[in-house]
Amino acid sequence: MADIATALVDFGADPAALRLLDSDGPDLLPYASLLTARQRGGDILGVVSAIYEWQGAPLIFLVDADSLQGDDQLHKIRRLLAMRGDAPYLGVIATGRLDVFRVALDRKSPAQARVDLGDGDNARSAAIARLGNIRPKAAINQSNWISNVVLNLLTGSITRLTELDGMSDEDAISLVGRALFTRFLADRGLLPSSVSDTNTAASMFDSREVAEETSTWLDTTFNGDLLPLSDGIFQKLPDRAYHILGDILRRSPESQLYLGWEEKW
Repeated sequence: MADIATALVDFGADPAALRLLDSDGPDLLPYASLLTARQRGGDILGVVSAIYEWQGAPLIFLVDADSLQGDDQLHKIRRLLAMRGDAPYLGVIATGRLDVFRVALDRKSPAQARVDLGDGDNARSAAIARLGNIRPKAAINQSNWISNVVLNLLTGSITRLTELDGMSDEDAISLVGRALFTRFLADRGLLPSSVSDTNTAASMFDSREVAEETSTWLDTTFNGDLLPLSDGIFQKLPDRAYHILGDILRRSPESQLYLGWEEKW
């Protein structure tokens, strides 16, 4: 296993800007989900061992090369990290070597996503500064792009619901809003055991019975007038409607599960 701090110095890094996920401290609060993944073990993002910051903001997620099992794993890590919307790069560290890849939700292979750090000693010692200042291949407006992914999922779900017979625009908006809010609560561990024990978060709108149970709990716990529904709406919904709502809980636009189940919105 490479010593990440020592290895990065050769590429012009400041050790004080390195955040090691095996340590502890308030500076790691922005990376709480990555800490959890690393401590839990078995998660795809559990191999991320550090973050290098540039001017107080995350620049590179860092992975030890020995912890990777191939390009497929690296590809999945790139896509999951893209949903965080913060650091634009993923760095793979080996002794005397730093390979940097663009973080994005694209379908490019690691070779296609690799960032050229240049040749020669001067390029090597200035690699981190170049990434921080020039941002080669970095995604443009990454946070806005991720917001658009979520927005497209929600608007697409509303459109698909309104195309069903007997579905009003108002009910479609409220149902989608309730599904999204449930996903939000589930990601933060805020669902009660009476709900989460009997249904996984992904299936809480999968059928009439469970959707009605979930919705009743939302009305009782929060302001049901915020997202009002027509009387008896769940008895009127066709099976297709529950499939559409399930896509929101699974973060899967058009039923495509490519956003990454374990990452929180």
